[in-house]
Order: sequence, then structure tokens, then C-alpha cells
Amino acid sequence: MQVGLSLPQFGPTATREHVLRCAQAADAAGFDSLWAADHVVVPREFRSPYPYAADGINSTIYPPDVMLEALSLLTFVAGATERIQLGTSVLVLPMRQPVLLAKVLATLDHLSGGRLTLGVGVGWCEEEFEVLDLPYDRRGRRTDEALQLLRAFWSQDWVDFEGEFYRVDGWTCRPRPVGPVPFWFGGDTRPQMARTVRFGDGWMAAPRSPLEKTLRDWERVREIAEDAGRDPASITLHAGGGGFLVPGELGRLAEELHRLREGGVQHTTVRADPDHIDRTPELLEEFGAEHLPGLRA
Repeated sequence: MQVGLSLPQFGPTATREHVLRCAQAADAAGFDSLWAADHVVVPREFRSPYPYAADGINSTIYPPDVMLEALSLLTFVAGATERIQLGTSVLVLPMRQPVLLAKVLATLDHLSGGRLTLGVGVGWCEEEFEVLDLPYDRRGRRTDEALQLLRAFWSQDWVDFEGEFYRVDGWTCRPRPVGPVPFWFGGDTRPQMARTVRFGDGWMAAPRSPLEKTLRDWERVREIAEDAGRDPASITLHAGGGGFLVPGELGRLAEELHRLREGGVQHTTVRADPDHIDRTPELLEEFGAEHLPGLRA
């Protein structure tokens, strides 16, 4: 099982010092990856129900807290780390122009030495699309075309593409990524699961979803893969992401991750506790020395 760290991206912990210390400590302690979430803007009040909470409320975002932009954050830590992977969890793909995004992502992967994993979502907040002057009801089809364009620019010398939303006639984009960028898909709807099978290398369960629900959803992904003639074993299962690094509680956190591992989860993340952000580097070192080897055994 691989274990990553969700970067301190929100609120008062989202400072240059905390980001650098946590990223470098995770790299040194043997963690596998660093992750950044994605919202461009946040409304005064959400109209759209949050799909991953029973009450429809997204309790992870408190306007007007700081929320660092995902790709800028990953680019920043790429230059301060050496080997640790860098991922988005998840990037709302239909909010971004895919030709420009192909350039930005390829540059990040190129300069980081091939460390990018692209976690992709279609978005859930209709009002965020509105303020960006983008159609919410066609975000799935925009995502499918964007995925095709990313792959085309990263694999073809010259790209010709004619779609419903995007048209490219004989253009190239350099640099290319160092190697194939893994695409992971977040979302528990059937269309997102189908995109995972069609385009993806991994599927990301709903944030902090109970293991029982994760495994039920994962079985749906596996069934869609089998129906499409794809080996489900070729898809990585990511789940969890709710555990905090708290002094005196690292053993309990490791037990939670072992339960995920026993359930078949192959990748998960932990988070810095805002109340103990100053101690997070030493907690990462301790967890890396005492618990990561057992999770990988």
C-alpha cells in the first residue's frame, strides 16, 4: 500500500513555511506522494449540495479561508522535493481550457522529473461553473474531449482534433511529459466509473467515504471494466484520506490504514492536523519510520 500526504492547502496552515516543511519532511520520510485539491473560487454560500456528505454540506471549505491553487502549489513543492510523486485530488477538468492545460501539466511533469499523477473530476458546484462562464450541464462531454486532447498533445507530433467543444488543426505542444502521466478519476457516478475504465489508471473513492461504501463502489468499477474487456487489476484503488497526523495517535492512524489495505485499497493519504501543524514534520518522520514499512509489507 502506498501512502501520500494531503498538502496544507487551506486556511491559516497554507503558508509558504508550512507547505515547504511538510512537503520536504514527507519526501525525506519515505511517503509516496503529495496531493492538492481544487476549487478556483468559493461562494459566500453554496447552493449546490455536496454529493459526498449525507447532509449535502461541504465541511472542508470555510469561506473566506485561504485555498491555494492546486497546480501552482504542486509546481512550488516540485522544486523543493526530489522523488515524491505529485497529484491532484481532484482537478476539475472541464473548468480549464485543455490546450493550455496540456502545456501547464506537461511542464510540471517535465520539471519535476516525471512525478505527476493527474486526478480528474467533473465538478459538483454549479455556481462555480457559472462564475467562470462555463456550462455546467455539459461538463461530462467537455471532460471527455479534454481527456482526448491531453493524450493527443502528449503523444502525437501534430494534433488534429474536431469535437463538439474544441477544434485543433495541425498544432504541437512541447515539452511532452517525461513518461505517460497516470490518470486517476474521482467520483462515484457511473459516467465517472466508465471514464476510469476508458481513460484511467486509477479510481479515487469519494473523500472520507466509509470502507463498506468504497468497496461497493469499487465492485461497480470492476464490473464495468470486465464488461469492457479490461482487467480490473490494471486499475489502482485509492481511498481514505481522512486521517490526521496527531501526536500520540499515530498507531491508531496506522490501524485505520491497515484496515483499508486489508480491504484491497492500494493507495491512501493522511493529513496534517491544523492544531499540530508545527509538529507535522516530526510526525511524518515518526510515521515513516515506524508504520510505513508495515503498510508496504
